[in-house]
Amino acid sequence: MTCPYCGETLDATQRISLGEAVWCPECGALVPRGSSHCPKCDHELSASSPQPSRRKINLPMIEAEDEEEASEPDDTGFIAGIESAIPGPEPEDSPGARHDRMPRPRTFAFAAVLALVVVGGSTLLITHPWDPLATQTKATEPADVSMSGFPGVVESLSGQDDEGGAGQAEATTTYEILEDVHDELGDLSERVDSSEEALRSLVDGSVKSEPDEGLEDAQAISISVSNVIARLDRLAYAGGPYDEDFQNQKTLGSWLRNRCDALTDAWELAADSQDPTSVSASVEAMLDESLDYARRFSDDFDAWEPTDKG
Repeated sequence: MTCPYCGETLDATQRISLGEAVWCPECGALVPRGSSHCPKCDHELSASSPQPSRRKINLPMIEAEDEEEASEPDDTGFIAGIESAIPGPEPEDSPGARHDRMPRPRTFAFAAVLALVVVGGSTLLITHPWDPLATQTKATEPADVSMSGFPGVVESLSGQDDEGGAGQAEATTTYEILEDVHDELGDLSERVDSSEEALRSLVDGSVKSEPDEGLEDAQAISISVSNVIARLDRLAYAGGPYDEDFQNQKTLGSWLRNRCDALTDAWELAADSQDPTSVSASVEAMLDESLDYARRFSDDFDAWEPTDKG
C-alpha cells in the first residue's frame, strides 16, 4: 500500500515531529531534518535546514497607557489594536438599558385599557343589560293574525312555560273566551241578516246598489266567522265543567258559517250578472236554503249563553 499523496510505501513512512521538520524550498513538503533530498520532488537540499517563510503583516499599533507595562527590555510598548464590529453593552443606568429591561408604563396602561375594552364589550354583547328581553325565547311581538284563523291582534303566545301552568290558565280564561265567542257570533249573525236583506232588495229591484260592495262585505263576514271557530278549535276544551258550553258555541258557529257560505254564493251570482233582477229566483232559492240554519241559531242563541262555573 502506497501513500496517494507522495507515492511512498506506508511501511516506509516515518512519523515526523513538527518540531523537528523542515520544509522543502522547491515544493514546500515537510522533510526530516538532515535529509539530503526531498522525498516528494527529490530536490537536493542544502546542508542548512530550510525554515518556513514568515509573512509580514503591518498591524496598527496602539501605545500603552501605562509605561510600567513595558517592563521588559524588548517590550516595544505597543499592542496590536483590533476594533470589534459589535457595539459594547450600554451602562446599566442609561435610558436604553432601562428600556431593554422593562416595558414602559405607557405600554402597560395601553394593554390594560385594551383588555378592559375587549372583555367589557364582550360581556355587554352577551348579557344585553340595556334590553332585558333580548335573550327571551318566547314570542311577544304583536302580530296581526286575522288572516290565520284568529280575529284581531295577538300580543303574545302562551304555552307550557306560562306562569301557573296551562291548567291554571285554562281555569281562568275558558269562561271569558267562551263568553267573547258567544258575543261575537251574535254580532256576526246580525251582520249576516243585514247582508241577506240587502241582497233580497237588490234582486227584486226595490233598491239600487253595487253588487260588488255587497259581495266584499259578505266575504268579510265569512272570514270573521271562520276566525271565531278557529279560536274555539285552539281552545280544544273537553272533559271539564265548560264542555257543554264549548260544544254549544261550536254548533252556533257551524250554523252561522253555513249561512255565510250560502250568502256569499248568492252575492257572487248577483255580481256576475249584468242585471241582478234577472237572477232573482236563483238568489232567493239559495238564501231560502239557509233559513233553517238561521232559525236554529235564533232559537238556541240566548239559551246557550255560557255561565261562569268558577
